[in-house]
Amino acid sequence: MVGNTMGRGLNDRVGGGPPAEEHGSIEGIDADTGRKLLDGLLDEAVWLDHCPFVSASFGPAPAWLRHEPVSAFRPLPAPPPTGPRGAPGWRRVCVSFAPEHGPNARTWARTHGYRLLAPDAGVTAWAADKISVLELFGEAGVATPPCVVVPATGRRPATAYWPTGWPGAVAQRRENNLIGRGTVPVDSPAELDRRLAAWPGEPIRLSRRAPGISLTVTACAGPDRTVVSAVSHQLVGLPELAASWGTHCGNQLLHPGDLPDGLYGQAREAARRVGEVLRGRGFRGVFGLDLVEEGGRLLAVEVNPRFQTVVSLVQAAERAAGLLPVLGLHILSFLLPELPPSVTAAPPPGPRRPSQLVVHAAEDATVRGLAPSGRYRLDGRALSGPLTGPPDLAGLHDDEALCWAVARPGPVSAGQELALLQFGHTICPLEPRPRLSPEALAWITSFHDRSRTGERGPAAVGEATTPLLRLPEEPMRAAGLHALELVIERFTTPRARPPLRVPSRARLRALLDEPLPEKGTDDLRAVLDHVARDALGEATRLDHPRSFAFTPATGNFPAVLADALASAYLSVPGAWLVGAGPTQLELTTLGWLKELLGLPEEMSGLFVSGGSVANLTALAVARDQHLGDDRSRARLYCSTQAHPSIARAAHLLGLTRGQLSVVPADPALRLDPVEVARRVTADRGVGLRPFAIVGTLGTTGTGAVDPLDDLADLCEREGLWFHIDGAHGAAAAATARGHGLRAALRHADSLTIDPHKWLFQPYEIGCVLLRRPDLLRTTYNLARHALDAGYLAPTDPRGDEVNLSDHGPQQSRGLRALKLWLSLKAFGAGAFRQAIEHGMNLAEHAAALVTAHPELRLVTPAGLAVLTFRYHPADAPPGWDADAAQERISRAVCAEGEALLLTTRVHGARVLRMCTVNPGSTRDDVAYVLHEVVRHGRRSTGVLEGPTGALE
Repeated sequence: MVGNTMGRGLNDRVGGGPPAEEHGSIEGIDADTGRKLLDGLLDEAVWLDHCPFVSASFGPAPAWLRHEPVSAFRPLPAPPPTGPRGAPGWRRVCVSFAPEHGPNARTWARTHGYRLLAPDAGVTAWAADKISVLELFGEAGVATPPCVVVPATGRRPATAYWPTGWPGAVAQRRENNLIGRGTVPVDSPAELDRRLAAWPGEPIRLSRRAPGISLTVTACAGPDRTVVSAVSHQLVGLPELAASWGTHCGNQLLHPGDLPDGLYGQAREAARRVGEVLRGRGFRGVFGLDLVEEGGRLLAVEVNPRFQTVVSLVQAAERAAGLLPVLGLHILSFLLPELPPSVTAAPPPGPRRPSQLVVHAAEDATVRGLAPSGRYRLDGRALSGPLTGPPDLAGLHDDEALCWAVARPGPVSAGQELALLQFGHTICPLEPRPRLSPEALAWITSFHDRSRTGERGPAAVGEATTPLLRLPEEPMRAAGLHALELVIERFTTPRARPPLRVPSRARLRALLDEPLPEKGTDDLRAVLDHVARDALGEATRLDHPRSFAFTPATGNFPAVLADALASAYLSVPGAWLVGAGPTQLELTTLGWLKELLGLPEEMSGLFVSGGSVANLTALAVARDQHLGDDRSRARLYCSTQAHPSIARAAHLLGLTRGQLSVVPADPALRLDPVEVARRVTADRGVGLRPFAIVGTLGTTGTGAVDPLDDLADLCEREGLWFHIDGAHGAAAAATARGHGLRAALRHADSLTIDPHKWLFQPYEIGCVLLRRPDLLRTTYNLARHALDAGYLAPTDPRGDEVNLSDHGPQQSRGLRALKLWLSLKAFGAGAFRQAIEHGMNLAEHAAALVTAHPELRLVTPAGLAVLTFRYHPADAPPGWDADAAQERISRAVCAEGEALLLTTRVHGARVLRMCTVNPGSTRDDVAYVLHEVVRHGRRSTGVLEGPTGALE
């Protein structure tokens, strides 16, 4: 969609404010009035940023204002050595440069009892978004360059988005970045095509490039009105400073007469209009509006809903004009119901125009020492300083500048900010992309000479360097954000690829077989793309809405974040000494899981890799409790429909094949308690030792539920261990319709639950719970073994501490619980109940469609979101092989790539099996698959066409 200039003309009044003739003035609050208000409202205000230039430019620092080096991009500092200056509460506030870039500011404020004065996160994201800002500009009646929004998916060729007559364009990602790499010029459809290929899976704003100068207006959205301050010439992408085209390189303050045709007033009116829309959305505080000139009018480009670097220059001008600096105005906007009356003042007279340059790293380098912050003098190329005197723009001589160090020692990436140089005068002409003056170039050169940077490589002895097996901060940030983009793309495009993907071994060897890499790579993004495309993507997509095979896994986004966090923090809920917090989080999550399923408080256990290990863990305890060291005459009972992990567990526990008594299932494919009781009696009669019965809550093949109550009674009468394998079906107990399962679960000696099945978690996470959890320590405590484990003695728990490594087979174990914990925190238990109910409802709907169709036959009813059926028309030709037909139908459905439906056997016959646990699957998906079954089934009988019946 191509956008045009929007709404009303800029001379139309909106939102109050000074009359049009005052648009050449700086608007604000009288300095004395504002300072008195702040003195009465505050005990302390803290400017949070890695650099203090904004708080320093506030002027002679009031007693309540100080700086703290808290940045989104650096570790949090230690608490201030002087301690808090007042009681926690609303009189202690802090302000951050861009709190939406990371949690550090909020964490610091919460930790030390400060109120963070930051705009609403939702409206901040809306305004900062390069696409949704078009809506903001439309509401404000502010013109923009004509633009096209290229969709994230279903893109046409680049030529379809390039309007005829555009001399050039600017492509912008939805979320820009701090060094401008999200804004790229494109001069042809071919360049656009390459850019779209580099930014897949996200919408792109393509705007006609405007040739004029760039401006920034600083304003503040208050509780009752918008106050518009100064206008500056924004320096963008200067070749001498920037590694990329869209990089911010500095600003120069402007007087009204510096701009032709009343553009100064246009800029301020545009900022007022934008501020009024932001205020209406609940935004408070400082923001910047970026504009570009074209043909004598100004076009809005983007909004920075936060503090900007130019605020330091603006505050210097406001102080000179007798106005309260904008940092104070920002604070008042949050603390007062309405701002004091505005006053206007002319910009300071004379030719001086304060300016600043942002110095960037031209290439990947190592910083070994930057010129410290302070006041410097330049004589030729000789830089002297820091000089004595305050870091104040007002007192600078023409041969002086303020230097603010931004980076710190260590590796830096091309485009990363190194320092901010501020001058009391202009440093380049008023042009769209000006060339720096010789003086400004000399300052940059001298700054680099004074600092110590060089190409990345081994640092000299004693100098800072990146530790082994660590990446520098910026490459980590870039790769991490790209990995997150890949994750989000995966979750937001569930139907983008066919569910079944089984490439040949030869293809995968060609893609993935390579020699051991002796040296690493500088392009981790490319490696991530490679592995996502050529390894992870070359597999069956179990979370596809039309994947009805196995028990479809779905995962969820918070759980993925949890896995990454747990890995990054090396979380080990093993010994309390090593992982106290992770251990308590696992215990809390176990408590939530018990509450979700209605289990008794005394049950407990631990999270393991999956249902197989959970079954093994529980049955090992049963063996120890009932058999001791003599397993020669043991007997363990299960159904023919039990999960294969039961047989594997028996083998690993030292039982022979004959010692696992596999009982034929009844006609409903359930374990028969009468036959089990007969076998127990017969086995005891010949001197054998029955010790445990395994009941299944939701068999894998058909979702059948063994008669758990009867089996529990049998175990109680016979003194046997009762284990329930609820890997699939135990989650149903969380719902109203599954409430009846809870009584049996409470009587189980041990229970397996598999959250990566019907609780929608990524692999791996299983859970084992015992009615007497102390028995886990009896089996797994290291003290029972005659080994020298003295090095572990310091980790022995004290008091009520818990070592989960003593409760299961793993010593070192990952924090699997975090993903379930974070999922429940993000969505709430109610959403999980609804998702489980959805799966059961969908299976019942599928069973109803099968039953109603004359060519389909329901074999087993919908049980725990699983049903089986066959294609079996009444007029099948003589000799038609129904079993072979089901297999051919399954292969044909899968081969067409739109669905995944496999077969199993029920009472010896081949059937089609459908499992509908995916909460993203719909009735349309079910109808589509059944339609395909009928279509391919008819081909198997020789009927190629015909109505498929009602499948809706």
